[in-house]
Amino acid sequence: MQTILRKESPPKEIMENPEEHAYLNQLYIMTQGDPGIQVSMYDIGAALGLEKSEAGTLAESLFIQDFAELKTLSGGIGITAAGLTALGKSSKSSHPDQALSLGQDPVLDPDRIHMVTGLVAEIKKVVEKEKQPYAWVEEVLMDIKTMEIQLLSPKPKTGIVREIFTSLHQNLKQNRADALNQKLTAVVSA
Repeated sequence: MQTILRKESPPKEIMENPEEHAYLNQLYIMTQGDPGIQVSMYDIGAALGLEKSEAGTLAESLFIQDFAELKTLSGGIGITAAGLTALGKSSKSSHPDQALSLGQDPVLDPDRIHMVTGLVAEIKKVVEKEKQPYAWVEEVLMDIKTMEIQLLSPKPKTGIVREIFTSLHQNLKQNRADALNQKLTAVVSA
């Protein structure tokens, strides 16, 4: 009797196209690596300076490769387990407490910077939908800008980021974004 060896197919090539990689990485940042979170494919494109048509084309390519999935007909997408694997990341939803902690180190590590960037994107979406007085919107936007400037530092300071989140959390408590408020509570208390 002859043994037939079954040839395993090689693992999927980790992204050859740099534009697709950048788009997938931005999706990872904006969803905080959580497959349960969805963001607009066009917001991801806008963050990368892309036109809507370019963002749609890149998203479609990621769908075909099973790195992302379409969640809503209006363009809401999420990252998949295969997408996380392609980036060499693990799902943040498997350890949510760690995902929402700034930690005690004086400087944020890259994973925590990704988490902060994703939360800031989520806060921006909530602010866009809110019908609040101009002064409230202006204060929240100034906190967001301060956060973005701090994240440009080669060594973003954990204490500064925590204080900005505390200020944002105090302003956002009055809206109905319960999931976001729970995340902010976890971040500022950890």
